[in-house]
Amino acid sequence: MSQTQTHPIPLADLHLPTPPDVWPLAWGWWSAALIVIVLLGLAYFLRQFYRKHHAHRTIRKLAFQHIHAAQSVTELNTVLRQAALTYFPRDQVAGLSGTEWLTFLDHQLPEQHRGFLAMSECWQQALYSHHQTDQTLEQCRTLTIRWVQQTCKASGAATLEGDKHV
Repeated sequence: MSQTQTHPIPLADLHLPTPPDVWPLAWGWWSAALIVIVLLGLAYFLRQFYRKHHAHRTIRKLAFQHIHAAQSVTELNTVLRQAALTYFPRDQVAGLSGTEWLTFLDHQLPEQHRGFLAMSECWQQALYSHHQTDQTLEQCRTLTIRWVQQTCKASGAATLEGDKHV
């Protein structure tokens, strides 16, 4: 009988290649991530823009409603204060009164539209007395409308339909 003898052949163990790693990402994934980041940033800035301009439009609309409903120069002055506190830093506006306040209002307008200091006496008398003429009230109303329009325009607020009163 014959016996078969097998000689062990010295073979090396099989080593499988390592599975592909997630990093580094392929260029397609990088571009997709970049697009998502850009879209999120754009959405954020559009939201901030809308919020700011929506607030300006609302403030402007309310200001014009209050201006036309005002029965005294004191009410017009209150509307001017509220609008000024909306568009300018509080520490710059809150402490102003008298001639300083009227100077501040005039400096926000172009040269041809200024008139607060010219009517300083009318403003001061109307603010501190209950007797005011309709002519004084209308002149102050016209200045107030002009100031709100010019300030909103200068701050970049969108123009509303029907605001062309002056």
